[in-house]
Amino acid sequence: MTGKQLTRADWAARRQADREARQKRWREVEEPRFKAAVLAEIESRGLASFMNTTRWRALVDGVYAELPFPPPFQLQPVIGEREAPWNLDAVNHWGAWSELEPFFAIECLRVLPRYRKVVGGLIDDEWIDCTNAFRDLLIRLRIPFREDEAGTFWIHGYAPADPATLTPPPGTPT
Repeated sequence: MTGKQLTRADWAARRQADREARQKRWREVEEPRFKAAVLAEIESRGLASFMNTTRWRALVDGVYAELPFPPPFQLQPVIGEREAPWNLDAVNHWGAWSELEPFFAIECLRVLPRYRKVVGGLIDDEWIDCTNAFRDLLIRLRIPFREDEAGTFWIHGYAPADPATLTPPPGTPT
């Protein structure tokens, strides 16, 4: 074996340099391509924007700062396969809100502000709920949302923008 053996510091510096190179490539090459593909899909489907990066960041920060736990969510990206809806009785995890970026690619989130905490085999599971706190956060941040009969919240980054559905019918007083 020839050559010098690398120290831990050398390995750490090499890993950090590799990480920075990957991040730079993402920012300069891959992100602009991905964003162009997302924008093309938005335009082809006639979607309108309801959220922006500032609102998404405020929501993520609020979730971590103000709620007792980060609620689980189901993400639907603009580009990608449609995920089947969850069985809501089986959700027993928290949401990874810090991994939502890039925000421009989020079509919608379905948020379940509760989860089932498994206590043990002989004791019934416990439901931990932060529905009211989550609703209050959305209202305070002025984030548009829809709450359904199952108690989940829908936050749309983009939604159909058919002008016929957004304007009042003819003859309606304005």
